[in-house]
Amino acid sequence: MTHKTNDGFVIETISAYEKTDGAGYSRRVFKTEFTESTTDFIPYENLTEELVIGWVKDSLGSELVSETEALVDAECEAMKEAISKPITQDGKPWESDEIENPEEDKE
Repeated sequence: MTHKTNDGFVIETISAYEKTDGAGYSRRVFKTEFTESTTDFIPYENLTEELVIGWVKDSLGSELVSETEALVDAECEAMKEAISKPITQDGKPWESDEIENPEEDKE
């Protein structure tokens, strides 16, 4: 979060919406710029995470926030599914997945 040093006004935030579910992960990042306003100024030291998240969501708009949440959730689920149930696999049917121990063959 970038702010002015003279009065603490927040100029810009970089924020992300992300989700992790097991092996699944997705993330979207947003840069939000703010213009100075003389109304409702809140001193920098009084800002809270919840307040700034509210500003970002208001700036993005409820439609984009909902679309982003749905997209990130779907991508996370798709990644989790792809990892747990791959559609391709390497190997040959005549090769064993197990590593043979040559010492066992000597007995």
